[in-house]
Amino acid sequence: MPLLTLQFFFKLLIHQYIVVECVALQSAVSMNEVVDIGVNLTHRAFRKHWRNVVQRAIDAGVTKLVLTGTSIQGSEECLGLCQTWFEETGAKNLYATVGVHPHDAKTWNDEQSYAQMKKMLSHPLAVAVGECGLDFNRNFSTPEDQIHAFREQVKLAVELNMPLFLHEREAHNELVKVLDEAGAGPLPPIVVHCFTGTKVEAMEYIQRGYYIGFTGTICKKERGAPLREMLPSIPLERIMVETDAPFMGFKKGRKSSEPADCIEVARKLAETVDMTFSTVCEKTTTNAVDLFQIKA
Repeated sequence: MPLLTLQFFFKLLIHQYIVVECVALQSAVSMNEVVDIGVNLTHRAFRKHWRNVVQRAIDAGVTKLVLTGTSIQGSEECLGLCQTWFEETGAKNLYATVGVHPHDAKTWNDEQSYAQMKKMLSHPLAVAVGECGLDFNRNFSTPEDQIHAFREQVKLAVELNMPLFLHEREAHNELVKVLDEAGAGPLPPIVVHCFTGTKVEAMEYIQRGYYIGFTGTICKKERGAPLREMLPSIPLERIMVETDAPFMGFKKGRKSSEPADCIEVARKLAETVDMTFSTVCEKTTTNAVDLFQIKA
């Protein structure tokens, strides 16, 4: 075989090898990406540098962030950040929920809130009703106000057939009762986010077909121990990962969390359930994509 032909042949082999390696690398990277389903990006801790926070998350492998709407005004602000990011980058990395948190249930206005939420939920980057639910731990709003606002938001989610993004603290039975009494039609998909309850409560949610979101609390030695103990009993097909940033900090040296930390939540989850990191990333991302109907 002539020398030039041999040189061409080896160059072709090298080129094909490089292409295969690049494809494999891209595949590996995509398998190790996660969706942070709960980020409070409008919080004052992020306000001045929210773009940097988002970029750090993307660089770390947290390629989709679901921003948490906790009030009418807060939901509008979340959607505003999503829209701004999309207009500036052309990328759909940010999505938002629209809802009234149980702490803010006292602000619910029957004449306005339902209609305002319904209008915001028509935005293409709005993906769920919430954060809504019940919190009888602090009772910043009365239980009666919380239950009323929650019922109305469940009603709206059923009407629009949009997922519910739920908050529950020391109100498991009451929350389930409201959902059981919804009555206007079949419930849409549900995720109970930032779960810190008991194994019995978790298993009831799973039996009902709900998803459960776990934060960096599972990374904490003592406080996370009960959660780590129950995690192997929960099907990975029902688990999502999140930070609830800037809350639920778990990294040494700082009290707060940020979306980039979601990768470490997935890593601890993988270690706890004895699965590969890539499997946990792939499954939890699939769960989030399916629930929120976003592109992977």
